[in-house]
Amino acid sequence: MQFINSKQAYPFALGIALSVLAIGVWQKVSYQTERYLPQTTPVVIEQDPPTTKIVKATTTEVGGQGALRIANLTDHPVRIVLQSKLDLLMSEPFNWDFVPGEGGDKGLQLSLPQKPLKVIKGDIIFAFATDGSRAYWGPIVVGESNAVVWQSDRREWSFIIKP
Repeated sequence: MQFINSKQAYPFALGIALSVLAIGVWQKVSYQTERYLPQTTPVVIEQDPPTTKIVKATTTEVGGQGALRIANLTDHPVRIVLQSKLDLLMSEPFNWDFVPGEGGDKGLQLSLPQKPLKVIKGDIIFAFATDGSRAYWGPIVVGESNAVVWQSDRREWSFIIKP
C-alpha cells in the first residue's frame, strides 16, 4: 500500500511549495496591519484646593527637602512611582498603591519601611491607573511642576491626583 508513487512526488512537492509561497505573498499584499489605539481623554491635574497656602519653593527656603503627601481623588486605583535623585544610582524607583479616593482632600504622607522618605527638588514622580483604563500622570518633576507644590507650614511636598 503506497500513498504516492515516484511519478507523482515531484509535482506534489512543487504544488505544496507554490501553495505556501502564494499564501505568504497573499498575506503580505492583502493585509495592511494597522494598530488601533483608542483615544483617551486628557487628564488634567489641578492645583491644590484654595484652602491650602501654596508657596513657590526655593532651595534656600526649604533646603530642597521634605516629606511627600499624596491623595488619589480619582475613581481609579493608582500606582505612584518615585525616582529619587539621591537614590538614582543605588536603587530602583520606590512605589506605592492607592485605591480610588484614598487620602481624601488632605492626602497621606508616604514613608519607606526602613528610613524616612525625603523628597528633594528634581525628584521624578509618575502615577498611573492599574485598572487598565490607561490613565496616566507624569512625569512630574518635584519643584518644577505645578502638580507638586510645597506646603511651607508642614514642610512637605503635596501631590493631589484629580480626574
